[in-house]
Amino acid sequence: MLSKSKLFLVAISLSLMSTFIFNERVSAATTNTPSIADQQNNEQKEQTQSNSDTSDDSNSDNNQIEDSNTNDNNSGSNGAINNNKKHKKVPKVVYSKKKGSGKIYQTHYRFSKTLTSKKRSAKNWYKRQISYSKLAKTNKGTFVKTKYGWLNKKAFNQFLLTKNKINYKMKIVRNAKLYNLPAHTNDARKVGTTKKLHLKNKWVHVNMIAHTNLHAVYYRFKHQGKNYWILGQNIKYNLKALEGNKKSLERIIKIGEKMIGHSKYDEKSRHFDCSSFMNYLFTKAGHHLGSTTFSQCYNGKPVNYKNKKRGDLIFFDDKDDGHLAHVGMYLGKGLFLHDSPYTDNGGVGVSNLQDNFWNSRNSKYLSVHYPDGIVRRIM
Repeated sequence: MLSKSKLFLVAISLSLMSTFIFNERVSAATTNTPSIADQQNNEQKEQTQSNSDTSDDSNSDNNQIEDSNTNDNNSGSNGAINNNKKHKKVPKVVYSKKKGSGKIYQTHYRFSKTLTSKKRSAKNWYKRQISYSKLAKTNKGTFVKTKYGWLNKKAFNQFLLTKNKINYKMKIVRNAKLYNLPAHTNDARKVGTTKKLHLKNKWVHVNMIAHTNLHAVYYRFKHQGKNYWILGQNIKYNLKALEGNKKSLERIIKIGEKMIGHSKYDEKSRHFDCSSFMNYLFTKAGHHLGSTTFSQCYNGKPVNYKNKKRGDLIFFDDKDDGHLAHVGMYLGKGLFLHDSPYTDNGGVGVSNLQDNFWNSRNSKYLSVHYPDGIVRRIM
């Protein structure tokens, strides 16, 4: 048996060992178990990491969706392109029932069965009267429905034969409409009246003249910095300023001027055409010129074109009718009196040699000084 002292030492040893083991376990537990603050920090870190991972996953998903959408859009776009190739887009159309009629003056337009198909050209339909029963406005213009098909409404508009600059002072003699372009031509619109601008009986500076295929003459003048177009019948040259001292000559010129606007050109009945009008005037002074331009060009004495004076006869060539097809009386300052469907009044009227219609190789008439004009002095 062990003595009491030995037993005591064994008990102390066992107690120390158990204490050591307990401390080791506590130390280990303390080391592995975080504090509340550490736990919170760790939880925040874990949450942040989790969010980051979730965000990355979400971005990845979004990118995939965007890529998918892009592919879908591209696919749709390509599909639309392919569809457009197969089926033309139908323009937006606004229909209205509007009956009317007009003559075709611009024959390069075409009739069409529908607004997007072409049928046949309007060529050779010049001046033919066409009725229409319906009107359609599209982004490509205004169309009318005829029994021959749809036709662009611009086909009924006038077009210009000539247009050129001139420099003249003229007097507005009556109230009239004013336009941005010669009336009834493409894109022309009313922009005012002479009445609103208080221009009746006012002198204006004319800077351009234009002839249309309907024998209408338009003048462009400037007023308060803006250009306006006016029909030739509403504006006149200053003829009084051209008067001379030869009484017998002035008497027959006065007779001719009184007929301005009151005698239409009428070649068929011979009352009057250009040559019969000249013969009528000079007969009043005892000079019988003959009834044709060919007979009249041998009357009086020849004068150089550059030396022409008031009362001289000037002759014109015509592209269709040939040499010496027209005649007029020179008034001075580039103006001449004559009878023609191409004057401002469509008959007896006054025209200007600054106008290329009468003074250009590219117009219907060729002025007498191309190449050697014929001018005859009768009085």
